[in-house]
Amino acid sequence: MPTRPAAGESDRAARLAALREEVRRLEGVGGTDVATVPLGCPPVDGALPDGGLTRGALHEIAGDAGAATGFAVWLAVRLAAAGAGSHRPVVWVARRPDLYAPGLAALGLDPARLLVVAARRADEVLWTMEEALGCRGLGAVVGEGASPDMTASRRLQLAAEGSGVPALTLAPGEKALRTSAAVTRWAVRPAPGPAEEPGLGPLRWRLSLLRCRGGRPGAWTVDLRDGRLDPVADAGTAEATPLRAAG
Repeated sequence: MPTRPAAGESDRAARLAALREEVRRLEGVGGTDVATVPLGCPPVDGALPDGGLTRGALHEIAGDAGAATGFAVWLAVRLAAAGAGSHRPVVWVARRPDLYAPGLAALGLDPARLLVVAARRADEVLWTMEEALGCRGLGAVVGEGASPDMTASRRLQLAAEGSGVPALTLAPGEKALRTSAAVTRWAVRPAPGPAEEPGLGPLRWRLSLLRCRGGRPGAWTVDLRDGRLDPVADAGTAEATPLRAAG
């Protein structure tokens, strides 16, 4: 389970109070949340139960650092934009101080909506995520650099279910994912673009859905164009993802 970090109680309470105050300041009004969010890519949505991702749930992402982070940002924006979440802040619990604001904006995440919480260890990431998920006014909560075990992931899943806020864990470079209660588990890596335009054109990813409760695993090559995922019809069959799903 995510144990509370060793920092003093007063320091933790002050950080949490500041975070809640910032959330209240950024919250909007109106709209209706939806339970299932299509990703807008028919081949991928066809593998998901009810044609989309459950919003109030835990989703895990691993793989190449750049590609996995990019997909996590895009997914957080997509899930937050559902119903009343379009104007709500996104909490990003980071272990590295290298989030690049122009890059986030290019993926659709307005830096003005982003609340970054610095964490030194994986247990701090998980504890902060669980606390943040108790706030219904958030669009999404992303935790970087932590791969929760079954106990910790169950706590995050229950917190996400209770508030309706999507939870994403991001573990770039992980060679294995631990057994967990996450509803979906993704591996993401970059895919080569057309030979005639190397290094140009849209972002291209190889998405592997390793596990999906009520759905079916699959793998697709997609381009990110104007905020949407487009399947690449002539990408061929890619090699199996190097990540191993445990559980």
